[in-house]
This record gives sequence, structure tokens and C-alpha cells, in this order.
Amino acid sequence: MTGSLAKKNGKYHVVLSYKDEDMVRRQKWISTGLDIKNNKRKAEEFLKEILREYEDKNIKLCKTILFCDFILEWLEVIKSNICANTYENYRMVINTHIVPYFRNNGIKLQDLQPNHLQKYYNYKIECGLSPNTIYKHHANIHKCLKYALTLNLIAYNPADRVQLPKKKKYIAKYLNNEQLKKLFQLVKGSPIESAVYLTANLGLRRSEVLGLQWDAVDFEKKAITIKRTAINVKGAVLYQDNVKTASSYRTLPLTPTILGYLKKLLKEQKEHRLLLGSEYNENSKICKFENGDPLKPDFVSHTFKRIMEQNDLPVIRFHDLRHSCASLLFELGFDLKDIQEWLGHSDIYTTGNIYLHTQFKSKVDMASKISERLA
Repeated sequence: MTGSLAKKNGKYHVVLSYKDEDMVRRQKWISTGLDIKNNKRKAEEFLKEILREYEDKNIKLCKTILFCDFILEWLEVIKSNICANTYENYRMVINTHIVPYFRNNGIKLQDLQPNHLQKYYNYKIECGLSPNTIYKHHANIHKCLKYALTLNLIAYNPADRVQLPKKKKYIAKYLNNEQLKKLFQLVKGSPIESAVYLTANLGLRRSEVLGLQWDAVDFEKKAITIKRTAINVKGAVLYQDNVKTASSYRTLPLTPTILGYLKKLLKEQKEHRLLLGSEYNENSKICKFENGDPLKPDFVSHTFKRIMEQNDLPVIRFHDLRHSCASLLFELGFDLKDIQEWLGHSDIYTTGNIYLHTQFKSKVDMASKISERLA
């Protein structure tokens, strides 16, 4: 392989000369991003670096692999190593956004450059996607190209050399103590009562509370183990005998109040089973309809939203009940490490920066104490 510098549109470009797998002599152009004026020495160094990367890594230059086809191949490679809902999220992003764009542009894997990715991200921002969503697209692309790098198909990862938009910090909403008590009264007797009550008291994820089965409850030791999940995959509910991360697998103590609630709920479900007989859907789920049908994630979220809208309560997501639990724990004086373990977070950053919200009353108390000290 040989290389030279060329001038195009006021910039220096590296032109690599090589033979492809059919032994046909070809050229590959790589933009240096350097203006022609006063940058010849830097461009020469860039040329040397590129040649060194290709030669040291023994890059297998191939003329036939389109980037859009390669990312689909990568998706199938990782399928068995990720959760079903994670795979579905990846598949949706790749098939809906990434593949159509790059297929339309006909960009080959080994011709892919940072400016191609930059144009893609800018285009998607113009189409109305948020910066946070662009980060998700970038994560897929970066992982795919990292895999290509390990196969010696590319010399470097172009996704390392792009400028991503600034993320918008998500400020979650939450309910205070009095609002939660009002919510418990509003959902009493409704199909989502158990899901709301257990989520708010235990700080569970929606997938965790809907994945709960009665064998997770130890009435003698007064504890509950979070070990299963229920997730949406292609419109269907998939029940898994695992949780989001290793930290998500946890055992929480049950207070007399929650223990009493669960005993009452179990008794009611046994009564429904006897009443409905063969029409009862026999299963061990904790959160379910009177006929035994398990609650579905979308049904819970939609019903919860409707109740909030119709009853003069802040319209929050069902997941924000988890935020509410975290905030109450913080207000009661528990430190971040304890709350992190309670919620099942893999790192304390998530706990401190996303899930904790100091109530205004607490801020007033803080302000008063500062004033007293400085008076």
C-alpha cells in the first residue's frame, strides 16, 4: 500500500493506493480536515500516521462491504449476548434510521469517515431527534465499528472523531408523601393497585414489579427478592428469569404494612380462583387482573397516566414512582450508597444525579440554617 497527498475543495486529502481482494488496483480518499494554507507539514504527518495504522493492523481492504450491511451483520452477531428488549431497541434504531440513510448514500464500511457520521447526526437533529436520542444512535454505530476494528476491517474507529450534540439533562418529576397517599386511595380497587403500591414503596422498575411472582416473597423472613422482569418485545410481553444488571438482583425487607398488604392480596387472589374456577388464568404473578391475567406494561402506564390526569395530581410517568421512592428515602436521611443498593443501581452516579430530588420544604430548611449561621 502506498499513499500520497491531494488537494480538494481547499483541504488536504490522503489518497491510499492498494489492491482489493480481486487484485484490482484501487484508491481510497481520506479527508485530513486540514486547510491547504500553512498545513502541509501537518498533512504529511497525517499521511504517515494513516499508512502506519493500515500497515501495523494489516487492514483487509475489501470493495464490497457496505456499512449498512455490516451493521446488520453486527446486530445478528451480538443478538445472543444482549437482552431481548435491548436487541429490539437496537434493531429499531438501526432498521428505521441508520440503514436507510447509509444505504441511500451507498457508503462502504472502509470508506466511512468521521464527516459521514457528522452529517448523519446533524441530519437527524434537523429531522427533530433530540440530542439524547442521537447519543443512542452513536452508541450503536460506535460499537459496530469497534467490532469492525477487531476484525482488522478498518484502521481506526471513525465514531471516535465526531462532535456530538450537547445532551439535555432530564429532570424527572416525582410525588411527595401527601401526593402518594392520595394516589394510593385513587388506585384502590383498580387493576393497577398492586403495581402502584409496591413500586412506590419498594422503588421498583416497571419491569421488576410486573415480573414479581409469589415465590419471591418470603413471609417468614419478611423479605422479597427482585429476580424477574416483564418487558415489551414486538408488542408481546416477555417474562424473563433475570433482571437488568447484577446489582438489580436484590432482596428487600418487608415492613409489617407491606407484608400485611401482600397477605391480603394473596387471599383475594385465592378467592378469585375459587370463584371463577376454570375461567381463572392460573399463574403465580403478583400483579394481575381478577381473572388471573397478568398486567401488561403498556396497560399499567396508560392507566396510570389517565388516573393522574383526571385527579389533579402531577402528570408523571409510572417510572417516576421509583424517583418518588428515592426522594423520600433521601429526605428521611439515608445516604446515597444505601439508596443505590435499595434501587439496584450499578453505579452511584445514577442514584445521585437522576433519581434524587430535594423537596422545596427541605430547601427552605437549608436556607434558614444558613441564615441563622451567618446572622
